[in-house]
Amino acid sequence: MLNQQIHAAMIGLLVNAGRMLLLWLCLMASPLLHASPSVAFYYGNPVPVDRLQAYDWAVVEPAHLPSPPKGGNTQWFAYLSLGEITADRPYAKDVPAAWKASRNIAWGSWVIDQTSDEWPAFVVNRMVDPLWKAGYRGFFLDTLDSWQMIAKTDAERQKQIAGLMRTIAAIKARYPEARLIANRGFEVMDKIHPWLSAVAFESYFQGWNAEKRRYQPVSEEDRRWLDGQLKPIREQYRLPVIAIDYVPPADKALALATARKLRQAGFVPWVADPLLGSMGAGALEELPRTVLLLYSGNKGDTPLDSNMQYVATILNYLGYRHRLIDVTDLSSLPENLDDTAGIISSFAENKADVPLQIWLKKQIDRKIPWVVLNDFGFPLTPAWLKRLGLTSSSRVLGTKQVTIVKQSAALGFETSLQASGDIKSSFSGLTAANAEVLLELQNNQGVRYQPVAITDWGGYAMAPFVFRTLPDETNRWVIDPFQFLARALRLPALPVPDVTTENGRRILISHIDGDGFVSQAEMPGSPPAGEVMLKEILQKYSNLPITVSVIEGEIGAEGLYPAKSQLHEKIARQIFALPNVEIASHSYSHPFKWQPAATGETSEDYHLSIPGYSFDLDREIAGTAKYINTRLAPTGKKTRVLLWTGDCDPPEVAVRKARQARLLNMNAGDTVISKTLPTLTAVAPIGMYKGNELQIFAPNQNENVYTNNWTGPFYGYQRVIETFQMTESPRRLKPIDIYYHVYSASKKASLNALKRVYDWAVAQPVTPMFASEYIERAQGFFGMNLSRTFDGRYLISNTGALRTLRLPVSAGYPDMTASRNVAGFHDSQGVRYIHLSTDNAELALRPDKPSSPYLAYANAKLDDWTVLPKGLKFKLQGWVPLRFALGKAQACRLTVAGKPVNGRFDGELVHYQLPQNAASEIKLVCQR
Repeated sequence: MLNQQIHAAMIGLLVNAGRMLLLWLCLMASPLLHASPSVAFYYGNPVPVDRLQAYDWAVVEPAHLPSPPKGGNTQWFAYLSLGEITADRPYAKDVPAAWKASRNIAWGSWVIDQTSDEWPAFVVNRMVDPLWKAGYRGFFLDTLDSWQMIAKTDAERQKQIAGLMRTIAAIKARYPEARLIANRGFEVMDKIHPWLSAVAFESYFQGWNAEKRRYQPVSEEDRRWLDGQLKPIREQYRLPVIAIDYVPPADKALALATARKLRQAGFVPWVADPLLGSMGAGALEELPRTVLLLYSGNKGDTPLDSNMQYVATILNYLGYRHRLIDVTDLSSLPENLDDTAGIISSFAENKADVPLQIWLKKQIDRKIPWVVLNDFGFPLTPAWLKRLGLTSSSRVLGTKQVTIVKQSAALGFETSLQASGDIKSSFSGLTAANAEVLLELQNNQGVRYQPVAITDWGGYAMAPFVFRTLPDETNRWVIDPFQFLARALRLPALPVPDVTTENGRRILISHIDGDGFVSQAEMPGSPPAGEVMLKEILQKYSNLPITVSVIEGEIGAEGLYPAKSQLHEKIARQIFALPNVEIASHSYSHPFKWQPAATGETSEDYHLSIPGYSFDLDREIAGTAKYINTRLAPTGKKTRVLLWTGDCDPPEVAVRKARQARLLNMNAGDTVISKTLPTLTAVAPIGMYKGNELQIFAPNQNENVYTNNWTGPFYGYQRVIETFQMTESPRRLKPIDIYYHVYSASKKASLNALKRVYDWAVAQPVTPMFASEYIERAQGFFGMNLSRTFDGRYLISNTGALRTLRLPVSAGYPDMTASRNVAGFHDSQGVRYIHLSTDNAELALRPDKPSSPYLAYANAKLDDWTVLPKGLKFKLQGWVPLRFALGKAQACRLTVAGKPVNGRFDGELVHYQLPQNAASEIKLVCQR
């Protein structure tokens, strides 16, 4: 059957060449075929799927990515060698010896004789079919000219070419819709080009000499020969041509420059290492968003204990995700730093041993910026001083008097320089050559000390000029971390994924930890606190989405209070049945200390002492979710979120089990900034990686903090409004999160405080959503990829549910015509929030305001945003009566479900108000 299909394909190609040529020329008139895709190659392991999704096409080694990702806009191509076979392929042992014509010593492979009648069927059945079933719809055909190693005469060459054609025809016969990229194959191009989506070749400007194992430029003679081979492909067949050049992975500047040259020469560029095992440079300039935070932890510490959490908060605001690395475990140091924008270290004295120093030198050589905070962590030997451009004076005596010679405005951010500890005892005589010195001191002997500087390799800020610890053990920033870190790490002002805002309005969420559900309220009849919460909060604020959790060990029949379980479960069912309530779990036994409990330590101090229960992660996570889903949840609703308990410091395995149970996770993060604690060190980051798993932090803390650990005053939670205000201005650092425990409903004072907080929050310009929706946006922050085209457009991909970018207003306005999936913008406090309509977008900027209609703000989620020839069409889904505004809509007519709606004109904005909380058919028609 396959031979008949091959024969038909060959007949269609060779006999009906005239008809196919006419069809080909017609197809060439299509804009789609004229548009060259962006292409990336990655044969390494693991495959950076998120980053590759920024490209139109991605070619991968299928052994490292058995199934391509579903969804998205990327076409995934599987590497497929037709001319050679290596022993590591699963089908290699079944290749008959007669087909193995020669050995390619350089690559450790066998060259295949293409003349075998059975080879095409083997390729289709054993090589292509499994990949097709796995989900691949594209194939990168490599080693198409390896037959030249065995064919010595013209007759032999023609037989090999005919065999290769049969093999490619067999693939297209079995899978006509398969997209094929040929790597070279110039000798058969005149025969196979109608089956191809593109042609690739290697080494146009920069190449790799395999024999001498070195990178080298390509000669002009070789380039002319390539031009001759490529001319018919480009001019006659008009296929996209992919040029793959090779440069050292560390030389990103050369890679980017080479990619630009290839693009200017009319090719689809990809520039990487010869094994294609690193992310290279292509038609897109990938903009790294990861900063490594290195610290030296003490025994028993976890990353939550590190002051690097303060640094992470700043990086998140600047748009960068972080990874905390405790260098007491050197095995955690990564070798692949493709996506690393910089490194920040904060070590105790002499904590950085030799292997770590070697690793740091390697990264400096790769030109990855390094910022040192507090201490270098190792003695600055002459070799290190020379490498860093520093000098150190041994004349540090005579510090009875220290004067400030130079002080940048970046110093004295939250506390004065003079109050920043004993600067006399810290005096070391360190100076930096060819650096921008931000702080310079001098002692009474004339010795100078430059403890803060921006250098050519990054920068440093020595203690005590980073943080100051007050007598109450809280910290203050001495240096302006926004300014210093951005400049020392050379962080460009890029579009920042923003989790605080949706469609120009600050996000509002509310989530409740289940503690105290069974407590008897200090109210008439002593009802359970869960019942009071139901009646006084959840039902009265029915237009607000609230995420509510329970502790199974408190309310379940096998828990601490079996006699009252029936009543408590009934209340929980009533709560979970409410349309404005999202279901969450607060575990089975409320672990107080997740790390010791998870490692098998059995102390009852680590979780609730439930009779007959031994701690089990599966029971705590998936088990309680199953209990809620089967016993408490109404039909059609399931547990969406796991809210961490106790110290909220789960190990990686616990976070992984939550993900595997399809539970989003949140809690931890001490955002408690207030008028009595006015410092950014009291603002937590968005979340943190636990190994390869991601824990999302609560945007701010619960009433425990504001009531002195529930000792009073019990109305203290109303002070969380200070936190909300101070995380709004002068910078919007956090969304609003009304976060508390069920036991807040057990006292009149705490219940009234809750109502004051809710009333304040709903009076603000906000977009309410469930906690799960915020978590998904926070995950999008960590997952988003950002790249830039050579003409300056930003490509945004893998944002998940996140729909907001933030830019300084000086960066310009979105070009609504040239951008894609961008709905509009809103300005606030010197920044511009850009509204996205999907999880991938293309942002073009312009210096002046757009002339076409756009969304200025909305207090709801945006869906189905469509630009019409003369207007817009979109949907809004919210929780409160809709409020939104459109720009450049003065000459337009708005209808909702076909009915006209009048707006209020305010300059170039038109404001609209609707009584309902959702509108599925909003249409704007303009007279132009």
